[in-house]
Amino acid sequence: MTASHVPDDFDQIIADNYQRIYGVILRFIGDQHEAEDLTQDTFINAFRARNGFRGDSQTYTWLYRIAINLAKNRLEQLKRRAYTSEAEQTSSEETWEESLEAPTAPPDEMVEKAELERVVGEAVLRLRPEYREVIILRDYEGLSYEEITQALGCSLQTVKSRLFRARGRLRQRLARYLEE
Repeated sequence: MTASHVPDDFDQIIADNYQRIYGVILRFIGDQHEAEDLTQDTFINAFRARNGFRGDSQTYTWLYRIAINLAKNRLEQLKRRAYTSEAEQTSSEETWEESLEAPTAPPDEMVEKAELERVVGEAVLRLRPEYREVIILRDYEGLSYEEITQALGCSLQTVKSRLFRARGRLRQRLARYLEE
């Protein structure tokens, strides 16, 4: 790949992966504005490091790894500043375009579904980062175990163990809600 083709190819990489990377970061951080900033930072860092990408993994796996590392670092910065996220607000917000779409289910079912999504989202946000990242990558993004091992740079057994523990903690936290 020559230097003259990199911007065009990289524009396509951004177009193909922007929403998925943004979604991962938003679920990890819980703040819409932080997620937007970190998504941009992910692509800036990837662009700067593009010559170091060996192609051992898929492009989006490489991007996920950059995104998760940036999100972890940002969480640490926020903790040090004693900044509290507005996860409740952003986890249930929808874009104005989504709000214009005609409802496909009865209103009471839509309210119930939105409430469940909010409760689950908050429970995921309260998980330790190493558990949160595997839940997001596997259950929200649908990555395979192999893709997760590549994205996180850990063994298959570690991924499976973290996923098992994360799901167990979510079950505990959501048990009271699910009994209702």
